[in-house]
Amino acid sequence: MRYLAGLLFVVMLAVPSAAAAVPPTVPAVLDRLAAVPEGFSGIVGVWRQGQPVHLSAHGRISSPLQPVRWASVTKSVTAVLVLQEVDAGRLSLDAPVSAYLPDWPVNGDATLRQLLMHTSGLADLSATPDVDGDGMTDVYQGQGPGWRALCGGPARAPAGSGFTYNNCDYRVLGLVLEAVTGEDFETLVRTRISEPLGLRGLRLAANEAVSEAFDGTRPEPEVDVSAYGPAGALYGSVEALLAFDQALMDGRLISDDARAEMWKAGPETGYGGLSVWVYTVNLEVCGIETRAIERQGAIGGVQVRNMILPDLDVALVIWTDQAMLDMGEVWMGEGLTVDLLSAAVCGPA
Repeated sequence: MRYLAGLLFVVMLAVPSAAAAVPPTVPAVLDRLAAVPEGFSGIVGVWRQGQPVHLSAHGRISSPLQPVRWASVTKSVTAVLVLQEVDAGRLSLDAPVSAYLPDWPVNGDATLRQLLMHTSGLADLSATPDVDGDGMTDVYQGQGPGWRALCGGPARAPAGSGFTYNNCDYRVLGLVLEAVTGEDFETLVRTRISEPLGLRGLRLAANEAVSEAFDGTRPEPEVDVSAYGPAGALYGSVEALLAFDQALMDGRLISDDARAEMWKAGPETGYGGLSVWVYTVNLEVCGIETRAIERQGAIGGVQVRNMILPDLDVALVIWTDQAMLDMGEVWMGEGLTVDLLSAAVCGPA
């Protein structure tokens, strides 16, 4: 019932008419955004107890339903697709890459779990050359040898040797999914995520260089977002991302056991789960301590914060085209993101 109500809200927003629904807002969220010293440009959305309670656009963004760059939040979608295959018995988190990609040339002993947790030892695409010195590595501008040659090149370290964030891990997971299912990443997203959940407009980036956001006061360097693939190439509305979060909480995407595996984390893993970080957050103004599931994303001038508080049935998405905006760190209990979480949890709807 909650999902149907949320879906009805999305449909009402998508149908232009004189009586079209006005997106709901939480005054405490608007008040906090108004207090950003440099001004806030972006979109903020909140779902609470399965219902949309806030959706607003600010600054250079004209519509809260505008499709935007999800950046590395894409990794959570990729993780869900992997876990669907685990649920089906076609993948094992602790099997090596070589079991599914026998010709993969480097660190074939890295497990799928290690890929999901960035402990595979593979190369870091973001550390590859930026010949023109514009602040964006060549591979993300469609130049140089391409991601596959770079990811299959010399490894940074042996598999399992420690955490190093990199996009090669999720690029290789995309190859594993394709090998096992016979479908490419774009088709899997469409048939297993967007169509079942009614997420119209969720898509992969076009194969073109764009500049859509700001690095400080300057436009970001041109970037071919499609080069990120399963690591960061999805575009969709903030509302669609919140609907994805809700479906994940409700068990409509993966089994409860798979979700528990995805969200299992502690000091021994640096609080890293499978594509997410999991920790306890203290929302002092609400008088609440609760579990938080966090997925950050950033490409060029775009920043994204996707926060799920599963024990409170709350999801928050902050999307901005301001690369230099200080979003704060929720695990430290301070900053813009934790303030907006507090407003989402205990601000009146």
